[in-house]
Amino acid sequence: KSYSNHKTNIPPSLTFSMNKNFYLCIVKKTIIFNNVPHLSLGQKDLSSWIYECATERCAKIKKLHISFITEDEMLSLNQKHMKNNDHTDIITFCYNNQFTIESEVFISFERACENAKKYSESIENEILRLISHGLLHIFGMKDNTKALKEAMTKEENNLIEKFHVKHRRNEKAL
Repeated sequence: KSYSNHKTNIPPSLTFSMNKNFYLCIVKKTIIFNNVPHLSLGQKDLSSWIYECATERCAKIKKLHISFITEDEMLSLNQKHMKNNDHTDIITFCYNNQFTIESEVFISFERACENAKKYSESIENEILRLISHGLLHIFGMKDNTKALKEAMTKEENNLIEKFHVKHRRNEKAL
């Protein structure tokens, strides 16, 4: 359909926006959770906390996948990519620099449950610890010496506390 009083084929009802700035905002999900076990931790709360942690380190999240996998799947990843035949609770793959995050974090839910029991911790707090651990690796922290492990544990505690301060309403469940 053609409109004679306009130089374009835009209907008159839409011409109001022609003289104004027009902004189109497309929201893309940059943090993706896969196979999340039933927990009292909300994905929205976790995402908000992760974004805050990244922002404090002047990092932008381009794409972050956090996947919960079985112990056997974790062992297979560990053997294939780390050339290690041991069980582990988390593996982090970083495809980024420290300021633009593109990473994958794999968490063994079975190992997380075992760790929670071993350390007399709730499973939710253990999941927070593992996600914190993965984030710290993404931010460039290492844990291959005793001193570095201690520093990482201290920073994990800080991140977990940050989650609890921001999401006090969930604290009873954690």
